[in-house]
Amino acid sequence: MVRTPLPLIEKNSLIQLQMVLPRVLARQVTQAQMMSVCTLYRRMGIAQLFLSGLPDGFFEELSRSARAFLFFLQGTDDSAKTTSRSEPYFDAIASNDIEAEREIAQHSRATWNSGEEYEDDFLYVRILMERFTLAASTARLEVAMSRYEGLPTAGGDARLPLCQALVAADAQRFEENLGRLLDARARELRKRIEAERLSPDDATTTAHLSVEVLALLRLAERARLPTELHYPLAPSVARRLDRARLPHPGSWQQRVISIQGSTDVPGRSP
Repeated sequence: MVRTPLPLIEKNSLIQLQMVLPRVLARQVTQAQMMSVCTLYRRMGIAQLFLSGLPDGFFEELSRSARAFLFFLQGTDDSAKTTSRSEPYFDAIASNDIEAEREIAQHSRATWNSGEEYEDDFLYVRILMERFTLAASTARLEVAMSRYEGLPTAGGDARLPLCQALVAADAQRFEENLGRLLDARARELRKRIEAERLSPDDATTTAHLSVEVLALLRLAERARLPTELHYPLAPSVARRLDRARLPHPGSWQQRVISIQGSTDVPGRSP
């Protein structure tokens, strides 16, 4: 499979950001398009991590992704929001941008957007938001967990037992089911590679590091669960929050420069 060299990923991502951010600032993007914009920050951060061996730039780019997404949420009506598509929430957690994490959770849609997202996808993200970011009541969490557990897809969802383990602070169950989630992610990745549905930029970056897994490990630590130093898709260097020096909250906008050419949003199907 073709893989883009890391320096070229940085350059390409920056060029695409420079073209699309004017439309983001003008609030002319959908949430699906916004996710593609945030992916550019994430790829840049992973490329910087792999090139330097240090997480400083990685954390900065994740924070920029989270702040850009927060800007989108603040200017978007709830009817156009789908909480399941909140990868930048994980960016905020993984980079320890506590303020962005809180604001994203507060501005995300609190109810399932039927017809636009699967309910299990919504509940997975929403339960994590309510348990770890919004300090929801035990009763509210129990209602959400009961709904999640009662879905027809619950039996085959590797994320459900992880949510249960995190809510219950069950260390053994967390480790067991994190392993199952990692196995599921590996199978999904192989299928995408075999079907040639993985972009060359992702083949070099996000195929080797999962911000979602990093965020889950961070949440486990908040729940006072012991974790191992090394996991697939979560290199230990990417967990070194002692090196996290977050950029100015508005620095994500500074990618905008005057540039000739198309301003098409790097999109994906909803």
